[in-house]
Amino acid sequence: MKVYERLANYIKENGIKQSYVAEKSGIPENTLSMILNGKSRLDADKLEDIIIALNIEPSLIILPIKKSTTETSDTN
Repeated sequence: MKVYERLANYIKENGIKQSYVAEKSGIPENTLSMILNGKSRLDADKLEDIIIALNIEPSLIILPIKKSTTETSDTN
């Protein structure tokens, strides 16, 4: 999953309005919408503005979620 997709999912799953994120981040709402839909590039500065606006840890958005799996290896 790409960063913009994780960001869009976080906003949607937490019931946050794009207009709120746009206002708090200083990013025009139409630009934010294009970013969240993958139609505009999400640069580091905008990502930082959005993360600060949401008051979240960057790792929630930047790092992929690792699914825990139990792997067994046969060493015989």
